[in-house]
Amino acid sequence: MNKETYLQELRKGLKILPQYDRDEAVEFYEEYFDEAGVENEARVIEELGDPKILAKKILVDLVDRRYEESLAASSSSENALATIPSQQPVVTTANEVAVVAPVATAEGFTADGQTGGAQFVTGTQPQPQAAAPQYQPQPQAQQQKESPSALKTLLIVLAAIFALPLSPVLFALLIVACVMIFVVFVVLISFVISGIAMLVSGFVTIIFGIVALFMNPVAAMVILGGGLSCFGLGIFFMVGSIALIRLTAHGLAKGFGRIVHKKNKKNRAAQATA
Repeated sequence: MNKETYLQELRKGLKILPQYDRDEAVEFYEEYFDEAGVENEARVIEELGDPKILAKKILVDLVDRRYEESLAASSSSENALATIPSQQPVVTTANEVAVVAPVATAEGFTADGQTGGAQFVTGTQPQPQAAAPQYQPQPQAQQQKESPSALKTLLIVLAAIFALPLSPVLFALLIVACVMIFVVFVVLISFVISGIAMLVSGFVTIIFGIVALFMNPVAAMVILGGGLSCFGLGIFFMVGSIALIRLTAHGLAKGFGRIVHKKNKKNRAAQATA
């Protein structure tokens, strides 16, 4: 497997994501391949692992990040009137001593930090670089793109759940939940179809009532009233059912996103302690 094949498999594993997120993730690892060079393609592929497993991890991390952003957005809207205290400047007096961290070199260092090739830095010390980079989804506010629909978001979250390591019992419960969700959406879609049928029948009835005006005006008015009522009910059923589908999909996506967030957080904690 070479770079092109690996990125192609990664893109296939991320095909459920919106195009922006998919392209961003693939471009991230494509840049890593380019920085490593052609001679190091085999080493990079070994570091990154199976592209299908990497795609699942990207999917889970993306759903987790979007769920955290939704929580942060709701929290900020609730606390919109809260004031944030300004950060006070740090004043160093003559009695305070700045703490510096020595960085050892091949020549060693001395206590005063001026001889023996010693180097001192303030603040944080350099951290060791990881063997392979980890893609981090960008914040939603920085993306110039349209958000996916509620149904598309629900499908992405469900795909992220099944990408997680699940126990057989939890997997079976998720299958049952998916079947119930499918039944609910079938019922809602049937309401939409009923609304469309009412719209068509109401429109046909209105046309028939207009024609009947030239024959029997009294009967035509009754027919027109029935047609307009049927047309109005059709609009109500269709618009209301579509709104209910969106609301249901949004609520389910948020609920399943919480499961992904908790499970992913638990897995990260287990990896950190391992």
